[in-house]
Amino acid sequence: MGRFAEVTMSRVPPAIGVPDPLRMLFEWVDLNGFVHTDEDGELWGSLSHDPFNGPGSYLLIRGNSSDEVGDRLAGWVAPVRDGVPVVWPFCRTGGDGSMAALWHAPDGRDLIVHLASGSGSLLMCVLGENAVDFLRLLAIGYDEICWNDGWSEPPVPEPGREVVNLPYRHWVETTFGVEIPATGLEIIPNPAEWGDEDTTDLWCRTVNETGE
Repeated sequence: MGRFAEVTMSRVPPAIGVPDPLRMLFEWVDLNGFVHTDEDGELWGSLSHDPFNGPGSYLLIRGNSSDEVGDRLAGWVAPVRDGVPVVWPFCRTGGDGSMAALWHAPDGRDLIVHLASGSGSLLMCVLGENAVDFLRLLAIGYDEICWNDGWSEPPVPEPGREVVNLPYRHWVETTFGVEIPATGLEIIPNPAEWGDEDTTDLWCRTVNETGE
């Protein structure tokens, strides 16, 4: 395991289990050298050498420390249950500040969920039935997966940017033996948004009930 994957995994709260496909993503980023260092020495991972202008979906991977989890989420969503952290943000999904996180659900499952920024994206749902679904969603090629309003159609390329990240898509297809659908709704048919009153999405319902 490389340094980026090692540092990222070291920040996972004890109560949360990291699904193997997500751990494998961290290792794939490390192996391919898609690791960046900011001015404070923090390591960030991405799906290509250029996370902002490269092919495919924007994604900045950086596991939050235990202190950051409480500071960033308190008053927005309940990150702690019975004194134990149960939410772990591990990447940015959009320039608006939206994030994906691991959530140790009350039923014992460890699910990948979306944390809307509220000032931009409102997407607040479980990102697929399992971790491979999350990886498949990233492989479709939406510029930022925080914007679900376009998931009924295939992604439209921005000028000078390739929709499909071929190395990443090939890795997902061959490693997990799956196909990549054309649209996001084929993976997440009913993406819930913050405040949806009639949603059946477990994460959205929990945020609606516990967020301030």
